[in-house]
Amino acid sequence: MPRKAFVADVQAAEEKHIPGISSVARGPDDDVIVTFFPAIGSPFEINFMAQPDVASYPSESMFMAYTNTEGVPAAAAAALEEIPNWSFGMRLPELITTVSQKLQRVFATGSREDPVDLGDDEDTEMVDVDGEDQEYEEDEGDDDEEEEDYYPDEDDGFGLSNVRLGSSSHASAARQLDPASAAKLNSRIRHDLKSAKLAGFSIGVLNGMKAESENSILSLSIRVAKLGLSEEAVQAWDLEPQQYLVLLIRYSNGYKCFEDIINDPAKSHDVTFRVGVSNKYKCTLLEALAAFRETTKDTNKQKTADDGEDVPEKAIAGFSNVFISSSLNDFINGQFISLLKIRNSVALGWDGAKRYFNDKQGRLDVQTAELASQYLEESDTQKDSILPDSIAADHLTDHQVKVISFPFIAAQFALRYLTRCTEFCLVCHDKIEEDFEALKPYVCSKPLCLYQYMSLGFGPSVEHEILTQPYVVDLLVSFCYASAFARRLREYPTGMSLAVPPVLNSVTASSYAGRMNYQAPGTPVDALPDMKSLQIEVKVDFHRQEITFDAALPSCSVRNGDWVVVAAASRSSPEHFRVEDISYFPLVKLSSTAVNRNGNLMTESTSPAVPATPATTPPPTSLIPAMLTIYNQNFDEMDDLQKGETIIMLLETLPSVRELRAFLVQQSRKSEPSLKGWKERVSPAALGMLRWIIASNRSCIVQVDRCPGQSDAELAMSKTRLDQRLSGISESWVQFRFAQGSPDKEQRFLNSLRAQQTNLDAKYPTIFAWHGSALCNWHSIIRSGLDFKETLNGRAYGHGVYHAIDQATSIGYAQSNTIRWHGSELKISSAMSLNEIVNCPTQFTSSSPFLVVQHIDWIQCRYLLVQVQGGSSMLPEYPVSGNSSGNSNQVTSDLNSTSEVEQDPKRPAMSTLGKPIGVPRCAASISRAFRVSAVETPAKKKRKNGSGSGSSGSITQVVELESEGENISDIDFLFSDDENTSAMGKGKSKEKLVTLNSKKDGKPLTDFVAGSLDQATLPMLQPPLYATSSATKTLSRNLKEVLATQNKTPLHELGWYINPEMISNVYQWIVELHSFDQSLPLAQDMKAAKVTSIILEIRFGKDYPFSPPFVRVIRPRFLPFSAGGGGHVTAGGAMCMELLTNTGWTSVSTIESVLLQVRVEMMNLDRPARLESKVKGSQRDYGTAEAIDAYERSCKMHGWAIPPGFRDFANPTDGFGAGASGY
Repeated sequence: MPRKAFVADVQAAEEKHIPGISSVARGPDDDVIVTFFPAIGSPFEINFMAQPDVASYPSESMFMAYTNTEGVPAAAAAALEEIPNWSFGMRLPELITTVSQKLQRVFATGSREDPVDLGDDEDTEMVDVDGEDQEYEEDEGDDDEEEEDYYPDEDDGFGLSNVRLGSSSHASAARQLDPASAAKLNSRIRHDLKSAKLAGFSIGVLNGMKAESENSILSLSIRVAKLGLSEEAVQAWDLEPQQYLVLLIRYSNGYKCFEDIINDPAKSHDVTFRVGVSNKYKCTLLEALAAFRETTKDTNKQKTADDGEDVPEKAIAGFSNVFISSSLNDFINGQFISLLKIRNSVALGWDGAKRYFNDKQGRLDVQTAELASQYLEESDTQKDSILPDSIAADHLTDHQVKVISFPFIAAQFALRYLTRCTEFCLVCHDKIEEDFEALKPYVCSKPLCLYQYMSLGFGPSVEHEILTQPYVVDLLVSFCYASAFARRLREYPTGMSLAVPPVLNSVTASSYAGRMNYQAPGTPVDALPDMKSLQIEVKVDFHRQEITFDAALPSCSVRNGDWVVVAAASRSSPEHFRVEDISYFPLVKLSSTAVNRNGNLMTESTSPAVPATPATTPPPTSLIPAMLTIYNQNFDEMDDLQKGETIIMLLETLPSVRELRAFLVQQSRKSEPSLKGWKERVSPAALGMLRWIIASNRSCIVQVDRCPGQSDAELAMSKTRLDQRLSGISESWVQFRFAQGSPDKEQRFLNSLRAQQTNLDAKYPTIFAWHGSALCNWHSIIRSGLDFKETLNGRAYGHGVYHAIDQATSIGYAQSNTIRWHGSELKISSAMSLNEIVNCPTQFTSSSPFLVVQHIDWIQCRYLLVQVQGGSSMLPEYPVSGNSSGNSNQVTSDLNSTSEVEQDPKRPAMSTLGKPIGVPRCAASISRAFRVSAVETPAKKKRKNGSGSGSSGSITQVVELESEGENISDIDFLFSDDENTSAMGKGKSKEKLVTLNSKKDGKPLTDFVAGSLDQATLPMLQPPLYATSSATKTLSRNLKEVLATQNKTPLHELGWYINPEMISNVYQWIVELHSFDQSLPLAQDMKAAKVTSIILEIRFGKDYPFSPPFVRVIRPRFLPFSAGGGGHVTAGGAMCMELLTNTGWTSVSTIESVLLQVRVEMMNLDRPARLESKVKGSQRDYGTAEAIDAYERSCKMHGWAIPPGFRDFANPTDGFGAGASGY
């Protein structure tokens, strides 16, 4: 009951101890009185009142709030006035928590009209009422006082959210450690993070991460493009290649190293995790705190901008959930540390540790002398080899590692399970023992897992799918309806405990044309049990939407919110209603809208009902007898026939996909779109069935064609890739890209090609062929894959998956269907797939007249075609002469024949038009990559992919030469050495990568000789005409600092050198990078070419340090990216790094940090830097003009901001003195 829930939530809010709230009490008028304590000032009371009343709480209510306390700042009062605008549907604990946080921010910042005076000594982060960072411009003279607004490093108290009972949120929580212990722990923290950094992860320190820090948040991330995933998997998982997968780690009681984690009890650690995706390598502190908040249930929902317009989440979010964040967060927080302790104790792999954990209930059995064999069985090593080295290489068992990094292991664990998520149940996380490996993750066969999967929200958002892919949802529902009608369902949503009405009669016909196991009409099969005893006699008034029960009944048989079916003799079909009010029993009020089995709305009047008042006369009562059945049967307890009939019934009560989408679009304008809000139209059982249909789809289906009735605007909003359509296909067939199988199935397909390369024509390694099947089979095909478990059409040509080269042949097997779901816009009559097959017909079970392929790994689904209403399916179609505009047989245009795959002329796939189809190259990237390697490059000479995936089928590095864009503060943190400053002097502030592999055998530690560079070979410049006193002063100070560091640090440790004699003006620096680790490809090339340093030029503008310098390589020339090079050096020699643009630059960046970052990027093994020539004396220089052009191209390609007046200081002919070189 709403009132009971309201009272319970008041009590829950009082017991929750919400920060900033000292008391929560229920008032005399069903209001809630809350006492709020601001960080500064006096406490005051806030009254919350549910609107329109408590009876509508919580799903249909909002709240008004006010205060009678005098002296409350106007900004706080304004925040209270805004509560009705955003509180709809919120429960009290969440509401009070949110209000407290907003008020805390108000008291920290005030408003422009009513600033809150915090005193002159307060140093408070500026955050507005809505939690968005406010940017304030400082005076130009305060160069040294600037801070990074978005990434505070010192706020160990986690910002304003810790305010409680008047305590300041900015009082840092710190632990007391002696200097020696603090220095030791700081060194360990840097070591742990450096291990992850060197393995390829980007490190972001959001808060704390110092020995004395009580609270810390750390971010470890890696680009999606580096995970070795197939393009289909990335698309199916709703990711983007340029995004970062991020693991957030929060330490709430000081930093815990690996030994601390192992030695302490598993449940005693104050360490929590969150997995998500970000557009940058790390999110902001506020976004991280929001991810860890208990009230933040779903951070991947669509946000709304302040101006009221809907903004796609991906465009604005710094951190958002990925498709399995809920499941993975639950797993890593609940079991990761226990599994780690098991692995460390009994030397098992992750899979073995999980089995051990399940069997031992998470307890270590130290008495067991010998482990059972099932614990020692590990996952497929071939699948692990496909993962990038940073994830596949097990840090825990690496014998070369002396000190284990806990953050690194956590990142490996999270990403290993994410990239292989389809192998594990999303609820119990056990290995799924099924033959079919899906492209999308799901749950195992345990009913409880399915129930939790749906009830806990682990599945995909139905609303999101309908809004973004309505025609794919149409397709899925149509397939399920056809399959249920033909009694061809293989699996049911058992475990969801859907409350459904009893099945009174059958609508499925045994002689249904699409059903392959035909039975004569009237055959006594699958008889339904008699359910008539579950019907209740009532009287119904359809004008008033009321039913009247027998007054002799002791109690009401229904509850508010229940759904019922009313069957009256005077009505053409039974009607479904929602019970609205039973308080006047035996009279029960029903919803104003009835729903019938065809999904059509049946309203008695278009005008709204008029309530009875003394001034109006209610319509006359018109009671007629009827039979009532209640949605009170457990779907799980039904037999298969009843389940099939129930599925049909529920789908027939659903609105059409177009109506569903229209409702969600309208709802999204004022609140978060949810079909649960359409209570009178969509029953919970029907919504649950729709969720199951969408969530259980384990294939990737993407629209690439215009669908019937789809407007140009809808087509543009859906991001449909029309360039990916097949050409030469009749427009009566709507096309979808179609992929299924595990994320590594593309790799297995490629491996099959490699295994058969001696039997293949290298020019045509694959062929394309059609597979037609009855519409009722496709629901199972997209869930369990193409297989040959059942014999439906005979197997005259052997066992395997049957294909045909001619589409007209497959049409006969697709079988035209006349039974269609009423809500479909597509109105599908038949379906077939176009598959790519390894071109070894001599090894097929049969190659004529059909291609019968017995090896599933030799088949890769590429397209799904459905014939929509208006097309002829049984007879071949032929080209129409003359103008075919408007004809249903119109052919899809040849978009670009040069971008299509060249088919094997012996077996070209033919359309119904009697000509070969055109297959876009994007649909055959695997075979095309194989073709190039098989013909041009011997297998033994192939260089392994830098990502470590070794897969030609993984998505390419779409962001060419893009820097990871780490902030200088994060780089400084990794390589700072503050515990040694007292001994080594202030100048030694960076611990370089080269020290990890420094020699200790007494030989020279570097072959670099300082001062050996010939200045006459360099483009030396005269002082610029644009020089300003402020920039000159800053550059002079910076130069003095770096030279001091250089004088105090050994050359082989520093890794760079600046000859002060070559600094003729402070606006141009010549820097040499040297002493690279000899294991690097770049170092090996330099050694072969007898080159001891990379010569850089740094040019500064008049706006420095507020705009970045221009950094370029002078010599030697690097191998271009297009030829296999890397190191973030463009083809013109400029450095391609976001840090060196206005987008990534901050005025607190130091030149020393810039040099370190440039060096790190050149040492990056993901795309290693190589020299253009390794021949001694043949090294060429880069020209300034080509570097400038390359820098500007790079900025435009990545969307980075070019510094204002860039060419004034980058181009030597403009802005420099008369002595400038034209080099």
